[in-house]
Amino acid sequence: MEPAREHSDTGASPDAWEEARRYGVDMSGVVANLNRTVLERIRNHDRALTLTLALRQAMANTISLPDR
Repeated sequence: MEPAREHSDTGASPDAWEEARRYGVDMSGVVANLNRTVLERIRNHDRALTLTLALRQAMANTISLPDR
């Protein structure tokens, strides 16, 4: 049995890539993220976390939600 070749952009096997496509997964975001440096990905994650926490606090201020 021949080992699976990797997709050139992500390291995923062609079968996994094709299966994701069949399920309607848009892999362009994955490829774009993998083309970023580790520092860029960490910064994006930090911005997303900051926004999530701010939205959670705004919801807690609007309605009675338990603190996390």
